[in-house]
Amino acid sequence: MQTDRAELLVREAGLFPPRAGAKWRTPHGNRPMKFCLYLKNKRVITAEQLVAALEVQHAKLTPIGQLAMEEGVLSARNVFKVLRCQSDLPHERFGEVAVELGLINGDQLDRLLALQAGRKPPLLDILIRQGALTPAGADEELAAYRRDMERRNVVITRRIVSRPHTPAMSTLAEDADAECMAMMI
Repeated sequence: MQTDRAELLVREAGLFPPRAGAKWRTPHGNRPMKFCLYLKNKRVITAEQLVAALEVQHAKLTPIGQLAMEEGVLSARNVFKVLRCQSDLPHERFGEVAVELGLINGDQLDRLLALQAGRKPPLLDILIRQGALTPAGADEELAAYRRDMERRNVVITRRIVSRPHTPAMSTLAEDADAECMAMMI
């Protein structure tokens, strides 16, 4: 059961395909690597630390139904309708069920998923809070990651900003997550 939970979290983080038949989103060849996976592959953090951080991040996700109500996309009645249908389909996600029921369209779901992704706490911030990395160590690793991506001819959309050795955790984490999002293929 624990392995299934860890696999789900890693899958949702985009390190495995989300469904059968989906394409892999992990880097191959010169394609960019997500920063936290880079840290794991360099053995800066362990797989267990990455999974623990993913569990914290997953636990703090705002449910799509809540976002849909906040954004005025679904009424409370429709959210409960989706939840009732979803209880009969335990492997289906809320947004997919809502689309299948015709309550929202694909564009609305994409917007809600983007809102959800924007609200999740950055993995780097979680790793620092958990003590897996120090802020200074994270700053050094982020600079090394950027250099490595440049050597691989990966376009980096954010520039390295000079910081003191004790960067604000949220700024460092936001930079890393924004870079990961900008570089995803």
